[in-house]
Amino acid sequence: MFIRQTLTKSLYTVTKPQLLANLQELERFQWLSLAELQALQQQYLQCLLEYAYTYVPYYRDLFNQIGLKPADVATDPTAFQKIPPLTKRLIRQNGDRLVTTEPSRRANLFRVKTGGTTGEPLWFTQDQIYRNYNFSHDYHIMTWSGWQLGQPQFWLWGHVPDTAPTGLKAMAGQAKDWLINRFDTNAFIMSPDSLTQFAQRLGQHPQGVLWSYVSTAYRFAQFLQERPALAAPIKLRAIYTAAEPLFDQQRALIEQVLGCRVFNCYSSIDTGDIACECDRHNGLHITMRNCYVEVLRDGQAVADGEAGEFVLTNLINYAMPMIRYQIEDWGRKSTRTCNCGRGLPLVEVVEGRKIDLFKTRDGRTVYGAFAKDLLPTIGSVKQFQVVQKNLDLVIFRIMTESIINPEKLQHIEQATKNALGHNVTVQFEFVDSLPTTPTGKHRYLVSEI
Repeated sequence: MFIRQTLTKSLYTVTKPQLLANLQELERFQWLSLAELQALQQQYLQCLLEYAYTYVPYYRDLFNQIGLKPADVATDPTAFQKIPPLTKRLIRQNGDRLVTTEPSRRANLFRVKTGGTTGEPLWFTQDQIYRNYNFSHDYHIMTWSGWQLGQPQFWLWGHVPDTAPTGLKAMAGQAKDWLINRFDTNAFIMSPDSLTQFAQRLGQHPQGVLWSYVSTAYRFAQFLQERPALAAPIKLRAIYTAAEPLFDQQRALIEQVLGCRVFNCYSSIDTGDIACECDRHNGLHITMRNCYVEVLRDGQAVADGEAGEFVLTNLINYAMPMIRYQIEDWGRKSTRTCNCGRGLPLVEVVEGRKIDLFKTRDGRTVYGAFAKDLLPTIGSVKQFQVVQKNLDLVIFRIMTESIINPEKLQHIEQATKNALGHNVTVQFEFVDSLPTTPTGKHRYLVSEI
């Protein structure tokens, strides 16, 4: 292992020296006090605003329109809230006007696309500095489980086959993956054969970490639960889940079958890492070096502990600054601190996509997972999806392998009516499969309103 770690560091020293420097910075950064972190974050925010005003046409015009100069935020931090949030609609409308005009940075830009939860494409521009920080943040939070650079890392993640490299580029990528001890399996194409091969590879390389969408990690755990001989040799250090809400029953099964703790993370393609659990599992630490997090309700900041909409400002991506970006997720900051000693504050609950928040006829908003803890009580539930078709109809689609007790279905029906209103009709559909999004994820909660 020492040889592999030496090879990995040597490779990054030559190919990505900034990544190693970032790791050292993040190691120091996490142990600062909250006051020190907030002061540094304010400096990072100020630099971003000044850059955006100088080099990004959209923000220069916007700041002039609302009468804001970046220096105003330096003297009055509340002036930052005068900047109208950046929505996905505005990103689509403005395109290249959101991208830097700085010649040296424009010479090294990348375009990335996310299908999002609904599958509607959204394009973002990034540069190598931002990408290096993304890798650095991933590696940094992996060390919270005791992992070290050069130890195995497994990715059960989505890859579009048509965009995969070929020829010499593919061979170079394979050689690099071998050097850094990285193994990938495409979460978009999960078959018994591919999962068997992936499990065997996990068993051959102990003390690694596994990254996966929540739903694919859960499906992988179900697959191994039915094949205990395949699961027995696997000795993972940790499992990192992201991209979807993690329910308690999912965490319990994944940890039971794979024999290690789950570190839940909150991240996205558009903003990178936002928050992640440490080894105390007391909540998700905000990655303050990467993003500035606001929680708003009706456009106004709410107190810590109160739920609202996340509005994020990425502090690294100068190629396409994301200032006060409405990511369309819902949750709250924690009023607690973690006993791990890190100054990074906590996100207590990430409740999910705004489009997964159900509506009621009397005007209330209800998180759609109100019945999630009831579903396992009806039998062996492999997967489920709760769909609000309209204000008067909710459908539970359920994959199960056991006989269903009708009385327990009545219990779920009553709980749904209690949450959404007694006018609501509740239907149950028992299915053999459930659809995934174009990005390979599974949506447990769907509001079609």
